[in-house]
Amino acid sequence: MRVTPQCDSINTFTICATDSIQGNPALDFDGTNYVVVWNDNTAGTNRMIAARVTPAGTVLDAGNHIGQSGSDELYPDIVYNGSEYLAVWCHYNEPFGVWARRVNTSAQPVGSIIIVDTTSTYKYMNPKVAFDGTNYLVVWPDMPTPPNFDIFGQLISSSGTLVGNRITISDDSSTEREVQVVFDGAKFLVAWNDSGAIVGRYVSTAGQPLGTTFPISATSGRVRCEPWVAMSDSNFMVVWAETVTTSKDIYGNVDMVIGVEELTKDIKQTESLFPSIFSGPLHLPSHGNYIIYDISGCEVDPSCMGPGIYFIENDQKDIHKVVKIR
Repeated sequence: MRVTPQCDSINTFTICATDSIQGNPALDFDGTNYVVVWNDNTAGTNRMIAARVTPAGTVLDAGNHIGQSGSDELYPDIVYNGSEYLAVWCHYNEPFGVWARRVNTSAQPVGSIIIVDTTSTYKYMNPKVAFDGTNYLVVWPDMPTPPNFDIFGQLISSSGTLVGNRITISDDSSTEREVQVVFDGAKFLVAWNDSGAIVGRYVSTAGQPLGTTFPISATSGRVRCEPWVAMSDSNFMVVWAETVTTSKDIYGNVDMVIGVEELTKDIKQTESLFPSIFSGPLHLPSHGNYIIYDISGCEVDPSCMGPGIYFIENDQKDIHKVVKIR
């Protein structure tokens, strides 16, 4: 590791260092800044805190409380939808469960807290969240019938309202925990630890589980845990920790192909009702007068487009909808 003359590691900086315990950070990027969330015990209970950090590493906020005062709040996750964020976390006071809140690009809470789901049997629900261009999918483990853990989900609209009912993603007889989720432009991939094996299942944008649960890792011989999921232009990658004799190693799988062909050519004028899906930079033709708007109607710089839904206007007449994925 490289270090400075003061023996500090190169290129690290402090986001929060109070005389207390901070943990479980998560973050996403909105095209201008990162918003980092974590649970912070400075006030005597674990509170949900958010702060902006520039791409250059400048911390813009001392930390904004986005949760409920006087409550223990743990294990956050956060995702950007093109105009604002949704943060989710485990609420470790009665009613125990998964809570959420919208957060703007100034790392300030928006609207009221959203109670996504409650439980009477399991307190460390550790939720994860992804955005599909219209709704969020929040996923978490719960133990409705002790000691059996199952995997559940809930769609939430961009305005913060629950869409439909709780989704049962998997409720077999094994222990299912440590869940992750990602959206590929057409469907969600949900992956989790199933009694020491890594498995997955697809969920539609309507909240309907697709097909059956399928293995991602081998299913016998070793204990596997702590999965994480991401995607490229063509396929998902799932990684996990795997116990080998007396140590742990890191393994992965890239066999799962995403369900949408990435947009690699310039966007053409079209009257199609279907959006184009793309990741990375947006390629626009050199001719024409193009203006890009987000879902709130605000004009957007193409170089600052985060994941979300956008509308491209050409010469004030032709409008095309596009969806940017991670």
